[in-house]
Amino acid sequence: MIQATAETRQHKQIKVYDVNLMRKGVIDVYRSLIWTRKYKEAGTVELHAALTNRNLELLQKGHIVTMTGSVESAIIEGIAADDFSNEITATGRMLSAGLSRRGINTLVNVPGASYEDVMRRLVEISAISTKNPLTGLILGERKGLGGVVTLQVSYKDLYTYLTKLSACSNLGFRVRGDFKEKKFIFEVYEGKDHSKNQTGNKRVIFSEVYKNINKATFTTNSQNYKTHAVVFGAGEGTNRTIVEAAIEPDAAGWARHELMVDARDIQKDDLTDTQYKAALIQRSKEKLLEHGIVECLEAVTLPNVNFTYKTDYDLGDIVTVNKKAWGIMMDKRITEIQEVYENGGMTIVPTFGDPLPDTVDLTDN
Repeated sequence: MIQATAETRQHKQIKVYDVNLMRKGVIDVYRSLIWTRKYKEAGTVELHAALTNRNLELLQKGHIVTMTGSVESAIIEGIAADDFSNEITATGRMLSAGLSRRGINTLVNVPGASYEDVMRRLVEISAISTKNPLTGLILGERKGLGGVVTLQVSYKDLYTYLTKLSACSNLGFRVRGDFKEKKFIFEVYEGKDHSKNQTGNKRVIFSEVYKNINKATFTTNSQNYKTHAVVFGAGEGTNRTIVEAAIEPDAAGWARHELMVDARDIQKDDLTDTQYKAALIQRSKEKLLEHGIVECLEAVTLPNVNFTYKTDYDLGDIVTVNKKAWGIMMDKRITEIQEVYENGGMTIVPTFGDPLPDTVDLTDN
C-alpha cells in the first residue's frame, strides 16, 4: 500500500437528494468533507458543516449526497449534532453499500460464466427481480469483463459476496445514481494498466527519480499467509470430495502453509463432476485471497506533479512504484482514493495495494 498526499485549491458543491433521487437542496459552505472512494468495496463519506436548521433538514439519515465531478454518491447513515462546536457531522457509505440490505436467498448454480455476468446475475436475482426489490435499481451496460468462473452460492449477504468476487477477479463494482432518469445503476468496471512494462497506456511511475515520492515506510506481513487450500466438499468421512488449490504449488516443508476449508454447503445437484470440482476450487481461491502476503509501502507524493489525478490515473488503475534506495519496485493497483476538502483546499490520498485488514476473519462464510 502507498499513501500519498497533495493539496490544491478546490471546493466542491454538495448536492442532496432523497431516496427517490428527488433533489432536496445544495450545501455550498462546510468545514470539511472526506470523500473516500474504494475499488473492491463501498467507499465512505464524512461531512462537517454548520449546525443550522437548513443543514439539519438536508442532512437526514437515508438522504443521498453527491458532489460536482464525482461518479459516486453516498447514503447518509449517521448524524451527530453538537451544540458546543455548533456543528453537524454526517457519515455514510457509497451507494453500493445498499446492496447489503439484500441477501442471496436461493441456490444459484453457475456452471461457467464471466465474473461480471455472475455479479450481475446475483444482483438481478437478489435485488431487482425479487419480490422485495431495491426501488429504482437496474443493471448497467454489460462490458464482458473477467475470466470464466464456476461456482455455487446460497444464503449469503449479497454485498459481502460481491466483494469476494471483486477480490477474485480484480474487478470493481459500484451503484451509480442517475439523477436525471431517477435510477440506481449497478455496474462492474475495470481499472487500466499504467504500469512500467505495459505498452497500451501511458506509464505512471511514482519514484524518487521523478521526485514524486518521499517519506516512505515499507512493511510486509505474512502472519495470515496460506499457500495451499484443502477444500472438503459434500459427503461423509472418507467419501467426502476433496480438492486442493495453491498459489505457490511448489511450496513444501516450512514454506507450505495449509488452509482447511469446509465447503459442504456446495452441493453437486445438476453440476457435472468437473463443474462441481471447479466450484470447490473457486471457493478455495476466495479463501486464499483472504490469506495473502501483505506488502505495504506508505509514502507522501504529489499526484498532480508529473501525473494528474483522474486524467493520468484513477481508482482501480495499476501503476508502478519504485523506491530505488531500498531496491523495491512494485506494480500496484489503486484500491482506494481519499479526497479531503477543507479550508478551500483539496488533499488527495491514494492507497496502492491492499492494506493489512483491521481484523482477521477465521470463519468459513
